[in-house]
Amino acid sequence: MTYRPLATIFLIITIIFLPYWVYVPALIAAEALLPLYWEGILLGFLIDALYGGKISSVSSFFLSASFLSLAGLIFLIPIRARLRSHV
Repeated sequence: MTYRPLATIFLIITIIFLPYWVYVPALIAAEALLPLYWEGILLGFLIDALYGGKISSVSSFFLSASFLSLAGLIFLIPIRARLRSHV
């Protein structure tokens, strides 16, 4: 059984019902622990839709949860590859 759907459902529930200091570390942990967790970007869009302000300029887009989730995922790809080669 794969844990991706369970992790996604858990994260959706935490985003809706819990404060940001709970769901942000949970999203980061899911992106770090699950291989290529692309659903994190969609969950970033959910965070932006529920709690984000409007994007009025290009610079405010770079501070949105969806972009930060994408950047974190891209940042973790080479790190995970290096860690797996040593294990």
